[in-house]
Amino acid sequence: MLTFPPDITFAIQIASFFVLWLGLKRLLFDPVMHVLETREARTTGLGKEAAGLRAAAERSATEYDRRMREVRLALSAEAEQGRSVTRSEERQLITAARERASTELLQLREQLQRQADAARNALASEAHELSTRMLERVSGRDLA
Repeated sequence: MLTFPPDITFAIQIASFFVLWLGLKRLLFDPVMHVLETREARTTGLGKEAAGLRAAAERSATEYDRRMREVRLALSAEAEQGRSVTRSEERQLITAARERASTELLQLREQLQRQADAARNALASEAHELSTRMLERVSGRDLA
């Protein structure tokens, strides 16, 4: 039974409890808490490190995508510039070929016209000469 004021055994029990608690704390509780804190730090640290790596990977992927878009746009602009240069050169070549063909066609037409005129003149003189011979034969006398 409990008496008031407590006797000396109560004080010895309290002192024994504190000595036991200090011994267990030093020998058991502190090392176990240290192991648990270390495990928690490693687990949480690895989780934080993984989250940091994920964030860095996302930033890298975003940067990579941005750079790829820039490269694609630059390549597209360069390709379009090349196509426009090619179209321009093609137009120039076609225009030059048309002009050359037109010039050659005009020269050929003029040459054909000269040949046709020369042939008409030659045929006209031959026709006149032939008609004169025919009249001479038909009439039987010399018309010249």
